[in-house]
Amino acid sequence: MSNVKYNETADGIRLLCVNTGKFKTNFISIDLFAPIGEDLPAQYVLCSLLAHTSRDYPTFKSFNSKVEGLYGASFDSGIGSYGDNVRLSFCLELPDDRFALYKDTPSEEAVDFLINILLNPLCKNGRFDEEAAKREIRFTLEDLEAKKNDKRAYALSRLKQLMCEGEKYGVDSEWLENGVRDVTSERLFEAYKNLLSTAQIAVTACGTLSQDMLCEKITAFANNIENRKPVKLTSEFVTGAGEIRYFSESMKMMNQAKLVIGFRSGMENDTDSYYAYRIMTDVFGGGPYSRLFTNVREKLSLCYYCGARLIRQKGIIFVQSGIEKKNYNKALDEILNQLAVMKNGEFTDEELESSKKALADAYCGVEDSPMGVCTYYASQCFADEIISGEEEAQAFSAVTREDVIKCAQKTAADSVYLLSGEENDE
Repeated sequence: MSNVKYNETADGIRLLCVNTGKFKTNFISIDLFAPIGEDLPAQYVLCSLLAHTSRDYPTFKSFNSKVEGLYGASFDSGIGSYGDNVRLSFCLELPDDRFALYKDTPSEEAVDFLINILLNPLCKNGRFDEEAAKREIRFTLEDLEAKKNDKRAYALSRLKQLMCEGEKYGVDSEWLENGVRDVTSERLFEAYKNLLSTAQIAVTACGTLSQDMLCEKITAFANNIENRKPVKLTSEFVTGAGEIRYFSESMKMMNQAKLVIGFRSGMENDTDSYYAYRIMTDVFGGGPYSRLFTNVREKLSLCYYCGARLIRQKGIIFVQSGIEKKNYNKALDEILNQLAVMKNGEFTDEELESSKKALADAYCGVEDSPMGVCTYYASQCFADEIISGEEEAQAFSAVTREDVIKCAQKTAADSVYLLSGEENDE
């Protein structure tokens, strides 16, 4: 395990520094977490805008030139859900200071750059630059449209919306898209100020960066945020499924139908029997050793792909499958049958051990890259205890057959969604 140091530099701002010299690059990320709410459309635009311009770098050219000047650093940003919360990420990977010329300290400059783009955006007199705002709204709408064209991703987002209606997690894609269209430069500025004021902020760094330097800069960053009142992060866990609900939609120009099933696992929070639920989900529909892969896909040839994934922050399991529409009933019945196999404990010892080994190996390898280290530890920034990848691997290895069966027996199908081509297309 690397030397992991954790600090809460200010209320709602946490720094996790992984000190290691085994990499040739350093990785730094700043993640902002906030409850999903009315600001979500503006936050999507904000994530794009803050990643392209700032007060000191008002054009794409000057912004990218600064990034390139950090010894060819790689900058990235993104937005997504974290349970019932939204997560905005801004990160930089760049060569370790050991390889800089003239005793330069590019990693310190990189920290300054990330803080700068968050504290000093391209705005004036309580509003963002009009042209920049319009451009980023267009970019955001194009990104949302691209996701809609990805039928696999679209089907999953529609099931989330339908299954979790009334929960923050069930974001309505049309509401989001229309909200982005209605964003103004003034509204964008309000959302920006509200985000900095209320967000829980996680700063993660991996490499040879000085923790004292990071603490000093992040503390100054916190002190420069006006009216800082961070909001606690929570997620609603629905433990029961009730009667299965069925949904279907058609779309033009689709050859392969998408079948998505949402299951309520019975988890009461994100630590409730997590390791057993993760193993159960993996035996059910994880790797090539899983029940869904070997039976639904390989033996019965009912689908092109079929896999299961546990959403830890919501206690939901999603099964995604690509099928021929004519095989809908057979594929659905067999997927549910494989869950029944799990409930009855009829999976093999070989399947269980393959899953435990695969997950243990994956977590033992989380420290194989700076980005992997930061991605892994950033997810724990708000946990009471920091757990290493090796410790997680041991926890997976300790899961028993009885643990897996108990988790399967608590799991129940909630919603089924089918996206297929229109009749005239077939």
